[in-house]
Order: sequence, then C-alpha cells, then structure tokens
Amino acid sequence: MDGGEVEDALSRILSDLESLPPDDPLPDSSLRDLLSLLASPSSPALCSSPFGEDDAFPLWPRLSSSGLSLSTLLRPLSAAMDLAFPRSSLLASRVYLSLLLTHSAPVLSIFSPLAFLSLLGSLRRAIKPLPSPPQADRRRKRKLGRLVPPDDQMEDQEHDAAANEDQILIVLGLLDSALSRIRLDSSPDGFKSLVDTVAAVLSSSFVDHHRFSSVCFQIFYSLICRPEHGDHTTVTAEVLKSLAMLILSSPPKSPLRVGTLGFVIRKIVPLSKEHVEIRKALVYFPRYLASKAPERADPRAAAVDAMLEVVRVFQKEDQVGFAEYVVKMTQGKSQLRLLSVDLILGLLTSLPDPLGVDETVEPAKCWGMKSLKALLQRCSDSMGGIRARALTNIAQVIEFLLKSARSSARLQQGIEFGNAEFNELLRKRCLDEKAAVRKAALLLITKSTALIGGQIDEVVLRTIGSACLDPLVSIRKAAVSALSEVYRQFPDERVITEWLHSVPCLIVDNETSIQEDSENFFLELILDQISIASDVSISDSAKDLESVIPDRVLVLLKGLCNMEVLPSVGKICNSLGKKKKLKASVVTSLQNIISISESLWLRKDLPIERWIAPVGAWKLLSEVSLFTPKAVDWRFLHHHWNLLDKAMTLGKDRELDRTEPNSVTWVGDRVSLLQTISNVSLMLTPVAASELAADLLRRIDEFNMHLCEVDAHAKALRTLCKLKAVSPEEGNDLIAKWVHQLLSGALGIVESYMSRVSETVNTDCFVTPSGTREGNNEEASCKLLPQAITAIFTIGSLALIYPSAELHHIAALLHTIITSGKPGAKATKLKGLSISMKEIAPSLYIQAWVTMGKICLVDDKLAKRYIPLFVQELESSKCAALRNNILVVMVDFCVRYTALVDCYIPKITTMLHDPCEVVRRQTFILLSRLLQRDYVKWRGVLFLNFLLSLVDDSEKIRNLAEYLFGNILKGQL
Repeated sequence: MDGGEVEDALSRILSDLESLPPDDPLPDSSLRDLLSLLASPSSPALCSSPFGEDDAFPLWPRLSSSGLSLSTLLRPLSAAMDLAFPRSSLLASRVYLSLLLTHSAPVLSIFSPLAFLSLLGSLRRAIKPLPSPPQADRRRKRKLGRLVPPDDQMEDQEHDAAANEDQILIVLGLLDSALSRIRLDSSPDGFKSLVDTVAAVLSSSFVDHHRFSSVCFQIFYSLICRPEHGDHTTVTAEVLKSLAMLILSSPPKSPLRVGTLGFVIRKIVPLSKEHVEIRKALVYFPRYLASKAPERADPRAAAVDAMLEVVRVFQKEDQVGFAEYVVKMTQGKSQLRLLSVDLILGLLTSLPDPLGVDETVEPAKCWGMKSLKALLQRCSDSMGGIRARALTNIAQVIEFLLKSARSSARLQQGIEFGNAEFNELLRKRCLDEKAAVRKAALLLITKSTALIGGQIDEVVLRTIGSACLDPLVSIRKAAVSALSEVYRQFPDERVITEWLHSVPCLIVDNETSIQEDSENFFLELILDQISIASDVSISDSAKDLESVIPDRVLVLLKGLCNMEVLPSVGKICNSLGKKKKLKASVVTSLQNIISISESLWLRKDLPIERWIAPVGAWKLLSEVSLFTPKAVDWRFLHHHWNLLDKAMTLGKDRELDRTEPNSVTWVGDRVSLLQTISNVSLMLTPVAASELAADLLRRIDEFNMHLCEVDAHAKALRTLCKLKAVSPEEGNDLIAKWVHQLLSGALGIVESYMSRVSETVNTDCFVTPSGTREGNNEEASCKLLPQAITAIFTIGSLALIYPSAELHHIAALLHTIITSGKPGAKATKLKGLSISMKEIAPSLYIQAWVTMGKICLVDDKLAKRYIPLFVQELESSKCAALRNNILVVMVDFCVRYTALVDCYIPKITTMLHDPCEVVRRQTFILLSRLLQRDYVKWRGVLFLNFLLSLVDDSEKIRNLAEYLFGNILKGQL
C-alpha cells in the first residue's frame, strides 16, 4: 500500500468513526482498512516491523488532528468484537490486538478490562460448532419441493470453519505477543477469563489440537513467567486448575491429555526449581487433581496415572509430602479413601526406594512403610469396594517389593506378616460377604506367603480350602492358586492334606479352566515331586525309609490313598494320560520307592509277609502305568507277583488274621499290582502271559480271596485273553470257557453251603443230636461261609465281565436266598422249613442282593421282575450296609433302565433322611450325579429333600449341599 492508498484508507476510517452512532460496531470495511494499514510495509505498525520505534502508526496523529478521542475508535471496535458472527468478531479482535502492538501505541488507553473481555468472548464464540439444520426440517422441505441444496450448505460451512480456525490461530498468536505489553495483575477477572478461554480452545473439538496446542501452552507459559500478570503462586495455581480439568476430562491416551501433562512436566516443573512461588503452586497440583478425581473406575485410574506422572518429577521432599497427604486421605470420605489406595500402590511401585533401604531412617518412620500400614488399615474398611481394592493393591505391592532382596527384608522388619493380627485379617476377609473381597484376600495370601515366617495359620489354611468350593468361579480359581502357593512355601503334612482334599476334587468342576488348573497343579505339586525319588539310591547306612526318601513324597503317597481323594486322583491321571502329560519318571520313581522299602525291610531280617510297600505307591502306579506301560519293568512286577505268592503262603501257614492292618493293606496292594499287570499285559511275552493267566484262574477258582481281589483278578484275566488272542473271536471263546468253569464252581460252593445249613437246621429241629455231631455241622458251616460269600461275589463280577453267560439257575438260587424267611418264600432243600438267611448269614444275604443287582444289569427281563423287590427291601431293611448297597444298585438301574426306575425316584430320595449318615451322604452324592447327567429331573419332593440337606446334622452333608446348590446345579435352578 503506497502513500496515497494509506491516506485514502485513513480518510474512510475517520469518516466512518465520525458518522457511526455511539453503540454501533465498526463496519467490516473499516476493519479491513485498519488491518491493511497494520500490515502495510509503508506503515510501520507492529513492534516487529523493521522500521524504527520512533515511527508512529499514522492513525494516532490523524485521530488527534481530527479532534477524535481514542474512545471514538475503541467503542465501535469493542462492539464489533461482541458481534455474534465469528468472522466479524475475530476480525475486530485481530485489529484490536494489532493496535496494541503498534509502536507508540497508548497501551494504557487502548487496553481496558471490558474490551479485553470482549476479545476473549469473541474467541469463545468462534470455537463453538456451527449449528446444522434439523433433519426433520430438511425432510419437510424435501416433501414441499423447496429443499436447499445440502452440498452447497456443507461447503459454505466447511469454508467458514476453516477460515475461522485460521483467524483464531492468528488472534491467539497476537494475544501471546500482547501479554508482553499489558498487565493483568490489576484485572483479575480478565486474567481468569483468559485462562478459561485458552483452556476452552484447547478442549474444543471444533479446532485442530495439533495446530493450537503450542500457541495455547505458550500463552500459559507467558502468564506464569511474567510477574506483571500477578503473583507467581496465584497465577500458576489458576493455570494449573484449568490444566487439571483438561487432564481429568480427556481420555487416557488422547493428544490433549498427553500434551497437557507434557507441558506441566517439561515447562512448569523446570520453572518451579527456579522460583519458589511457582513450586508452592505446583506441589499442590496433584492434590488438586485428587480432590477433583472422578468416581468412575476408568477416569479415576487415569487421574491416578496423571498424578503419579507429575509426582515422579518432584523433588524428594515434595514426593514425601504428597505421600503423607495420601496417607491422610485414607481417613477421609469414601471417594478419597478409594482413590488413596490406588495412589499408594502407584507411589510404592514408581518412586525410588519407598522403604528407605538406602537411608538410615527407621522402617517405621519411612513414608513407604506408613503408606503400607495405611493400606493394611483400609483392608478392614466399611465399604466392600475399598476393602477389595486395598487387598489387591497390597498384594501387588508385595509382589513388586519382593523382587529386591533388600526391600523384602525391610518389608518383613516393618510389617509382621503371619502374626495373629494379620492372620485374623486374612481369615475375616476370606469369609467376607463381598465376593470381590474374598477374591482379593486369596490373592494377598498368594503373594504374601513368602513373607510369612514359620508356618501358616491353621484356621487360615482351612479357610482357603473352604474357598475352593465357593460358588463363584473367580474365587475358586483364586483359592486354588493361593492354596497351591502355600503348598510351595510350606510343604508340611497338614498343608499337603488340605491341598489334597481341596484341589484334586475340582477335576469335576463345571468350569473348564478350573479343571485345567487342578490338573496342572497336580502335575506340578504331586507327580513332579514324586518324580524326585527316581534317582534316589539306598546307602549301606540307611536304616529306615524316611532317611532315604524325602518326607514330602511319603506324605503325598499316603494322602493320595484317602477315600475322599482317591476318585479324583484317578480322574486326573486319566485326563493327564489322554493329553500325554504323564512322565515315565513317575513310574520309575514309584518302582524305586517300592524296591527300596523292600530292601530295607529285608535288611532287618523281618518276615516278608509282614512287609507292606509305602502306602499309596502301588495305587498310584496302577493309575499312571496305563498311559506309560513301556516305563514299567516286567521283572519288577514279576518279582512282586512271586513275592505275593510267597507272602500269602506264609501268611496262611502262620494263620495271619485278615483283619490286621498289614493284611488289609496287602489286599489293596495286590489289587493295584494286578491292575498294573493288566495295564502292561500287551508288553508281555506269550509264555509269560500264558503262565500269568493260568495263575490268575487258579487263584479265582479257589474262592478264598478278598472280595476286592476278585474283581482285579477277573479283569486282569479278561484283559490278557483279549490282548493275547489271535482274533477277537478267539479271545471271547477263551473268556467264555473260564467264565463257565468258574460259574460252575461257584454254584457248587453256594449249594454246598446251603445244604450244610439245611442239615444243621433240620438236626436242631427234629433230632436230639450228640454234641459232637452238632458242633461238627456248625463248624463246617462257618468254614464254608467265607468261601460261599466269595463265590457269590465272583458270580456278580463274572456276570458283568461276560453278560452272555447262562445265569438262570444262579438267579433262582439267589432268589431263594434273598426271599428266605419271608411269607410265601420257597423252602430251599430244607424239607418244608423256611429259614431266614438274613439272620443266619447276614453277609451272604447282603452279597446275594448285590450279585442279583449285577445280574439284572445285564438281563433286562429279570430287571423288570426284581426292581420292585429291590425297592421293597430298600424301604424295609434295618441293615444300613444292605440299604447302602441296594441304593447303589438302584442308581445303576436308573442309568440302565431309566424309564423303569423313574417312578421309584421319590422312594430313593427318602434315603436322604436315613438314620445312617453314610447312607445319607451316599444318597446325596449319587443323586447329585444323576441330576448332573439329567437322568433325574427336579421335582417337588426331590427338590424339597435336597433343600433339607442344607440343614443336615452332618457337616459333610451340609457342605456338599451348599456346593451343589451354589455351584454345580446353579444353572439348572
């Protein structure tokens, strides 16, 4: 613009000023003329102009020469900044700031609080998004055929938005420059409005954050740096308040939040190290964030992260001061308490040396220890959410601090984990009414186990075990992890026992992940521990097994044989075997343990028939050998098979009592040995298999074994015949041959016993025999009774092994036994006299019912006739053992003949109120399995009887009922 153009522009501006009414805004034409003058190289206007400072802006002398005051220009200019149209108001704001920056400008006269507020108001209006026409109006116009082209409207709006954004950016840049020429200390409202406006620009979605952030943060920086805008502490505090709201209202990883935190850390923190006044305000910044932190979880977590980022760059004393403030927050309102437990976690895990390891201060006086104790107090907070959060956070703190040996030692000095108070806290929280609290308490146990000195509290241990049956999946998982961690740290007998009774049973849990946890922990803590003994060797000085085999291994083997644990062990081994996770080292270790035990026994010159292998060794070997047959040494099995023969022979010669513990244990070991032999029978040579089969058949045919052994011998013999036969047909023929042989022998023994009993009864009734004859008959009957019981049991086993066998004569004989002594019963070779086998031989009577049940399982016609008889005996029998056995048979019938037994389910359910606890518990377990497999449906009587189990006199039954309703059947109810 040359001199003539400048003069023309000044003339137009002065003409407009003279003709304008007092309250009218300056027209856009005058604003553009002013802007042209300010930007003209011929008119040295701005302070940054290359012309000298003595060159004045030409408007100022012309106003004076025209007799116009400065207010004549400022009033319409302020009115223009107050316009609702962003384009005009921003243009006026740009002109106003440019006038302030001109050389020789009367700054004190131009700058006024009202005009400055108008300027800021124009910025706030400009960042508001332009309103779009309602959709309903657009549809209405379309129907009337008067719709304005939407594309043109959108283009105009986008053009205006882009133009306004450029103008806002220019105005903000001029505003930052103007802060060096004006003072805001005398205008607190203007200062506050400026801070709010810049913060609003930063948070506006209408502008591009990347373009505006630098200039906005530069304005904040200028306000803090320059003392002419007010006290450093006050100004910094006001700016930080606005920044705090930006941080709290922004998503965690948004550019605005990241940029705001970066500005505080990179700009304000360095200033605070130079100015004490700024440091005072900055120290309270994280406290202000804490007071304004939102209640919702995710925003609260973001606020905690922001506070920690700022505190991390504080000086040491300021960090300690904030930590002490957080400790005081733990005594405040619920929102502050919840926030404080999260802050303590962050402080202890992010600040250096929280426990004062590198300092000489006492542990109790260290800020980290104070924070940790405050966190422990919140574990007993009145609000469940705070309790859960505190327990979880203290567990994470312990896990973090345990990474350093020095911190771990300092932690144990400051807080006595494992004392009575801490154990009581764990016990209460594990039984808390809130599920989240119980889960957090179990997590704390898992993490703090390494800090507990000595042994874990017995009550806490049992509480963890009970939590493994919690209705909630997450708590059961946490309890399994906690109990397993306790096992790792304290592998004594009581912990192992609790673990075995709590974790393996979860192999039948409804949740697949819990089943997998049960398997994995069993593999790690049981099988891998037993594998340790695979390389153990016996020394010449060894005297007992405990000095050779680790105590933990022997305790484990003993615990596995518990009747409540054993079924779960079989299921776990079966599952692990199918997944090919069972290791051959387990088999090697078990064989080594058994061999070492035998060697130590023989060293003492003790009779071999009195020797028993370590409890549980043979049983576990029988479970794992099915999937690792190549790892089993046949010479080892053959040796103990021969040893078994020798021991049995010597035992008979010395009249070993069957009721002795050694003999009872031998029975179980023989069964497991047979199972192991059956598992590896495919690996036997034809000669060895033939010899073994003949030996097995001979033993069964003697009918003098323990009942548990009969099944094992028969199954092993069947397996040998199937695996070693050339074809399946040959295998079936071999099985049929020895089954018929054994059935004939068993039938003869039972008939012989019945005849002897008949003779004894008839002699007593019709003759007056001599004492010698009467005694001989009774003695013969007593000797035949065990053999007859074994024979009847063998018949049942053979019926299940070979259902095609001819059993009609045997069924008739069993019918005679189970109906003897009842009205209408047939006399059995007793020549008209009816006797009750229930009174003469109760054991034989019970076994006859069991065998009849097995026969009915393979003969549906017979089952239809006898199921009512079983139900009748179940209701009328006074013998608990018989009721229990018939109950098991009826459950098998329910699976095999569901429709036939369905009408008798209410009568079976009444056994839940049986006088005998064993019968009640057995009924509950068996019916629960039927319910799970949908063989039985929920009905009124069944549901009522199950509910009454919740208040059963037996604690075991009550626990089973709670677990059933709370976990297994939860989805069906």
